Order: sequence, then structure tokens, then C-alpha cells
Amino acid sequence: MSKIVYVVSGAEDGILGVYGNKKGAYNKALSYVNQSDGLIPIKNIVSYAKVCKELKDVYNYSINVVDDYYHFGNASIRAVLFNEKERK
Repeated sequence: MSKIVYVVSGAEDGILGVYGNKKGAYNKALSYVNQSDGLIPIKNIVSYAKVCKELKDVYNYSINVVDDYYHFGNASIRAVLFNEKERK
């Protein structure tokens, strides 16, 4: 049986971790963003509720945590299926 896992990637550092739940992935992404260049204005940070909505039941979908694609030090969360059997 497949399980959805959440891969957190930093814009400058690549994969930061793989999490079994959205909350852990979101917290890691936020800590990466905040340590990269100080505090980001709260209006630019995507809410946890929006992250959950965007990643709900979606295969291989990604969302940035800062609502500015070109922001230095941005982090993304990508939902992927873990242990999916290869299709022939």
C-alpha cells in the first residue's frame, strides 16, 4: 500500500527532509525560510491551512512556503507517493 510523504526542499540547499505528515514538513520549511535571511513579513508566508488544502490527495504536487517565487531562501513542500509499485 502506498503512503503519501512530504519532501521539503530549500531553494539554496536541496532536500532538507522527508516527513510523514504536513505539519512536520511545514515547520521544517518555515524554520529554513526564517534562518535564511531573517524574518519574512507574515503577509508573504503561506498559511498552514493553504498548504494542507493545496497538498490534499495530490500526487507529486509542490507548493512554496513564501508567496514570492523568487524569494532568496524559499522552501517548497512536495507530496509524493512512497512505496508505489512500478506500473508496467
